[in-house]
Amino acid sequence: MLSLLSIHIPKTAGTNFSEVLKTIFQDTIHYDYGTERDLVAARTINPIITADVAKFRKDCNVVHGHFHYLKYKETFGGVPVIATLRHPVDRVVSQYRHIAMHGERSVERHRLIMDGKMGVVHFSKFPFIGNAQACYLEGIEVEDLQQAIIQEHFSQTVKDFCKKVGFDPEHPQINKLVGSPINARKGKTWKSKALPIEPEDYAKIEANCGRDLDIYNRAVEKFVG
Repeated sequence: MLSLLSIHIPKTAGTNFSEVLKTIFQDTIHYDYGTERDLVAARTINPIITADVAKFRKDCNVVHGHFHYLKYKETFGGVPVIATLRHPVDRVVSQYRHIAMHGERSVERHRLIMDGKMGVVHFSKFPFIGNAQACYLEGIEVEDLQQAIIQEHFSQTVKDFCKKVGFDPEHPQINKLVGSPINARKGKTWKSKALPIEPEDYAKIEANCGRDLDIYNRAVEKFVG
């Protein structure tokens, strides 16, 4: 029975959290990935699901992936929602670094970054980058989430989530997962033609992340205290 919509905002420990979901819900998870660059796809529910909503609800416990809340709001409006979050400046930097090293040349924005023609500050000016978390959560307030999994407070927020869904927060696999390092490239060298990130860039990035900073701070206040 569908019991959870889990929104994995890119570069917010959502991959790590997916392992938590696997531990709890095993093979009853529907993964919705691969559409974050396509706004229509990220917000348009698959017709296969709407053709038999009752069957989907029966067969699936969790929907997890890179989708916007608006994609499922109408069809599954009463289902609890969780989201992975991260300090927006660090999230932008992580996404920029990822594209610099592993971008797709077929995507113009990626190509410009990889060729050293777009820096991280310019990158952060795109609303769906600097305020990506606001885009993914449009239609729902942070205070209405069942839980926010916050990267900087991963262990605490994961264990709080486990309690809310009735799963042992001290389960050995959960302890292993929250004790494992979250994939990060901060401070690491990286081979790329992309423009380097300078110390003064961080304040400039933050200036382009106003909505996400508000969401992040409200989430920390509610779910961390």
